[in-house]
Amino acid sequence: MSKIGWLEVWEARPENPLFYLLQIVIYVLLPVSEWIIYRRLLTTDRRLTPAVFFQKRYLNTMLIEYSGEAYFLFWARKTLEMDHKRLMHVIRDSTLLSGAAGLVMLWITLLVFVLPGSGNLPEFLTKWQRPMLTAALLPVIPCLVIVFGGKLVTQMTHREMAWTFFMHLARSIINFLLEVLGWWLSGALQELTQCFDFVAMRFVLSRLPVVPGKDLIFLGAGLEMSGVMDLSRPRVAAVLIIMTIFPQTVDFLLVMMTRLRSALMNSGRRRRGHSPDTLFQPDPDLR
Repeated sequence: MSKIGWLEVWEARPENPLFYLLQIVIYVLLPVSEWIIYRRLLTTDRRLTPAVFFQKRYLNTMLIEYSGEAYFLFWARKTLEMDHKRLMHVIRDSTLLSGAAGLVMLWITLLVFVLPGSGNLPEFLTKWQRPMLTAALLPVIPCLVIVFGGKLVTQMTHREMAWTFFMHLARSIINFLLEVLGWWLSGALQELTQCFDFVAMRFVLSRLPVVPGKDLIFLGAGLEMSGVMDLSRPRVAAVLIIMTIFPQTVDFLLVMMTRLRSALMNSGRRRRGHSPDTLFQPDPDLR
């Protein structure tokens, strides 16, 4: 941001209200879709609310990847009093199938992103054949194990696995298209292909395993791309900052509101552990 003033960025912010509406839709898409998935796979208990998955996403974003899955495991075991083995299988298998769906989207994105941009896809594939093949097989192998291993490795049926995979894939596709539309409505980019390029870059960066600060990496890469493409850097910077700060701010506010509400409730009227905010409460089983 050394070459761009904050006032310039503020004045270049998107004016179309639909852009901000789309950010809200994109924000709720992941937690709500996971809530639907786990309601079908685990339980329809009313205590399993979308708030749990907002906190799960918050932990995965702000701490390290899969910390949200660990939180959900302990919360569900304690609050819903579910069978631990079934719970472990469902969380693990859903996470693997989500990775497989993301892999499908990644390959589609790379192919569409590389073909019009370089014109030498065969050379690219030849040069990076071995590392790309390795990266592709990492999430594929455990997915094949749970699909063909049957009841020896999972408690999910093939119908449940297929439904879960396509739910994750549908969410990825919808999210991708909504982000493209968001860039288009922002007015920062003039061509639809440019919108696709920015979203494709963000998606590829998001698939990097166990890399902290992916949003900040995308922020810097997006500013560099705007210079290469001779775009308005203040306009692009405004969109990048909104896309980065908005979900993190709302996540923080929702988590803090949940904690405050739990703190104000009379513990004598509610059995401890029924609140989705049990992350920072000590687990008696772990003492």
